[in-house]
Amino acid sequence: HIRIRYNHISDNTALGGTGGGIALYTGSDNYEVTDNAICGNFSIGNGGGIGHQGLSLNGLIADNKIVFNQCFNQGLTVSGGGISIGGEVPLIGMNGLTPGSGAVLVLDNLIQGNNAAAGDGGAIRLQYVNGQDVGRSRNQPAGWYAINIFNNMIVNNVAGLAGAISLQDAARVNII
Repeated sequence: HIRIRYNHISDNTALGGTGGGIALYTGSDNYEVTDNAICGNFSIGNGGGIGHQGLSLNGLIADNKIVFNQCFNQGLTVSGGGISIGGEVPLIGMNGLTPGSGAVLVLDNLIQGNNAAAGDGGAIRLQYVNGQDVGRSRNQPAGWYAINIFNNMIVNNVAGLAGAISLQDAARVNII
């Protein structure tokens, strides 16, 4: 139940992990990141502006200005210049399935001018969102974690590899 609201988060650097401006890790259930200016942050991991890494249920990223953030690592492909939402890398002993990221709603944000310099998803990167949840309810998509990207202004973002929005292992995504 973390609430990050009414902040100006700028000019920060993450030298490991995810999230140059805001980093949310496993267990940050029911978080809300709302009404912030997240600008000019840098990460050598995923998520220049906001990084959600691991299983956290029911996240909300809404009404923010996520502008001019960057992720870059010369030796690795890192992604999600503005926002990265991802589960943990799949474990070999768990049938190769990730626990997933949990459901997240990305609503009414301005996502502009972000850069995934050598990766995917200049604005938003979704990776390892689904895995074990799909395995548990194979024929029931209502039981899978959903990422809903609704009513955002996504403009002038740059990716070194592919896409303003990039998806990998994300089975239930709505972009409207």
